Amino acid sequence: MAARRRRDNILVAVLAVLAVLGGGHAVFSMFSSGPPPPSDNTTTAIVGRAQLAGAFAEQFVVTYLTAVAGQQDRVGEYVGSAQQISLPTTTRVVSDPAVVYVSRSTSTGGLDVWSVTVSARVGKGTTATAADPRLFYRVAVSLSEGRLRALSVPAMVEPPARGADLALAYSTPCAADTPLAQVAAGFLGALLANSGDVVRYTSQDAAITALKPAPFTAVELVSLAADDTSCGTGKTKAQVLATINPKADGGATATLAYPLSMVRNGGQWQVQSIDSVPALANPLAIVGAQDSHGAGASITSTAPPTTTVQIPPAKQN
Repeated sequence: MAARRRRDNILVAVLAVLAVLGGGHAVFSMFSSGPPPPSDNTTTAIVGRAQLAGAFAEQFVVTYLTAVAGQQDRVGEYVGSAQQISLPTTTRVVSDPAVVYVSRSTSTGGLDVWSVTVSARVGKGTTATAADPRLFYRVAVSLSEGRLRALSVPAMVEPPARGADLALAYSTPCAADTPLAQVAAGFLGALLANSGDVVRYTSQDAAITALKPAPFTAVELVSLAADDTSCGTGKTKAQVLATINPKADGGATATLAYPLSMVRNGGQWQVQSIDSVPALANPLAIVGAQDSHGAGASITSTAPPTTTVQIPPAKQN
């Protein structure tokens, strides 16, 4: 009994201190759970409303830019008649519209207000051309129970600024006859040009299959850079960036780059995955345009001592 009384006294003392320091809210917060996390249904609904607001803004921008004097009714389908609108006497050609940014600025009750930026090529002639400038317009859109309305006519805004170049993790250029370069070249040839069996170059958990039909007739490895300074002679794991020049029936095509994760199993290098994002330096760093490291290095650059790698034979299924 004495022990229980001491415990009760300690609890009462703690509650009293909390009440003095933070009031009833501090006491209540000890026993209450935090706010529920967003559910999948909530996230799906927000994404759906964002897409709805974006589609509406894109239609509005195209309609507004192509309207001419006397067509205020067309514009009135999207924005209130109280807007002071002056339209040109000649129409403009609008092509290639796209929603480039959507942000929810206000949400209260069942009403959302979205800020949407739409990009489009706007020309003065009767037909669209590649020389037409790409312009950016911002529109505020209200959305309530599926009903949409623009709060004002569009505003022309600046295009997105050029971003910073991030340093990649591939610090070492690897020559063509290094283990990593040989396997990467063979793998990409099999993947893209049907020049071999992809299974010969991949790990068992890779689940990578060749593109069919093969989009290219040949693949030339231009450069390969790795985070492994030995280019495959020392470590058992590596991340590489392989740059290739594919060739098709019509001749050479645009250069492609493949970030790959590779592992060495039983002395043989294999591709474990084609990564969706190149490996970044850790910690993250911004580099200048004249950075001399990474994937820009030539395949013929000086590299660590080379070792010929053996490609395992094709597996029989």
